[in-house]
Amino acid sequence: MAASNSKNCPGCGATLPPYADTCPTCGMRQPPSQTSWIKRLSPVEVFLLILGSIMLAIGLVAL
Repeated sequence: MAASNSKNCPGCGATLPPYADTCPTCGMRQPPSQTSWIKRLSPVEVFLLILGSIMLAIGLVAL
């Protein structure tokens, strides 16, 4: 049974792991993932993004 986050090769139909750039069966390059940039951020990066936004807002209000 394939994992829920696996994908299939559009060339040969082989099951691929989600991180595969090329198909190990036929060698076809895989299209890039369509994951949103916000979903790729780590929790620390999200925290720093929010903190930076708050600091920027406070700085603009202080002007």
